[in-house]
Amino acid sequence: MSKEKLLELILPSFEATLKEAAGELKHPYISPGGCYSSNLWDWDSYWSVFAMLKMSDKYGNAELKERIVPYARGVFFNFIEHQGEDGSLPILMTAEDDDWFDCKKSDSQNMAKPFLGQLTQLLIEYNLLEAGDLKETIYNIRAFHECYRRRYLHQGTGLCFWANDCGIGVDDDPSTWGRPEKSSGSIFLNTFLYKDYLAAAKVSEFAGRPDYAEDYRQRAEALKNSIQKYCYDKREKSFFSVDLQCRQNLYPHRYWKQLNNKLTPFWQCLPLKVLCWSSILPLWAGIGTQEQIDDFIREHFVPERLMSQYGMRSLSLDEPMYAPEVARGNPSNWLGPIWILSNYIAWDMLIQSGHREQADELADKITGLLYRDIQQSGILHEYYSPETGKGVANPNFMSWNVLAGLMV
Repeated sequence: MSKEKLLELILPSFEATLKEAAGELKHPYISPGGCYSSNLWDWDSYWSVFAMLKMSDKYGNAELKERIVPYARGVFFNFIEHQGEDGSLPILMTAEDDDWFDCKKSDSQNMAKPFLGQLTQLLIEYNLLEAGDLKETIYNIRAFHECYRRRYLHQGTGLCFWANDCGIGVDDDPSTWGRPEKSSGSIFLNTFLYKDYLAAAKVSEFAGRPDYAEDYRQRAEALKNSIQKYCYDKREKSFFSVDLQCRQNLYPHRYWKQLNNKLTPFWQCLPLKVLCWSSILPLWAGIGTQEQIDDFIREHFVPERLMSQYGMRSLSLDEPMYAPEVARGNPSNWLGPIWILSNYIAWDMLIQSGHREQADELADKITGLLYRDIQQSGILHEYYSPETGKGVANPNFMSWNVLAGLMV
């Protein structure tokens, strides 16, 4: 498919996701579209802004960039202006409610996924934020990351955990969803936090805070080391989320007085060996080595696991939880369906690591998948069946589907 044809198909639908300021939200923003058409979500908005700005470069479309500018800046300032006193940020905002998941009300809740640093860096890259914009907001960014450390840092490993399974992005990820609170050292969460630290370091330099920048680089390096140490499994040749609730359980006994008295676990966590798309994130983010990348592709980018004829599955075919054709709705289904975001990241990882032929094959699968959906139904869907290529749920979803335009 030509890039001109893809633009012709995608851009009219994307216009519907551009929302004007209303009610509690003082700035225009980008919604995911479809059933989320009035929502401002944390990582959806980042990837939508990323996709449109990068496409404006790729296709030399200055008009597209100018069209997106107020909405891109609006996403940033809406989040900044709705920050909690402790530095927390909401996951979901609308004109009626600026904190649907009560992120700012309690540290027992999750908060916005770590994309604020990456969003800020992106806007600076495209000259959409100036040093003056960061004079005060650099402290908002810093407060956000400090809040992450206070709320969610596991001291034993240096990894962060989800407080619960609400609003985690990959909604029904089996390594978090349905599991005990504060137990999931999510590879998704920690990899994006690593990326956000690196982005915040560059933002801090731009804002004239080299002290912040150096601290962020140190945090990123420490987190990278923790991910390599605790989340990589040599036998499975993959990164995984880990269970952080490994503790000594003491029990009174009528004869021995106390069981397990001298049996403290010397391990800090246990791997949750669920093979899903999140396992590629450290490989994409520069945490994994070339050998780890090559091993993963050889072992897991195969039809009986992650790779289907229509694209990369979000959960491996051989996992017992695999159920890709169920339109779950709330939460959305990540138990195998093809999501364009995860496939874009896989494609980018393949490009970066020198696997160009496989990257081209994946790009052909994804662009063909979306082209057929538009031709047959006139719209895009939130996710797709890896077995039939059909849209599964939420027609008129746009969001990060636009990333396919970068894969042409």
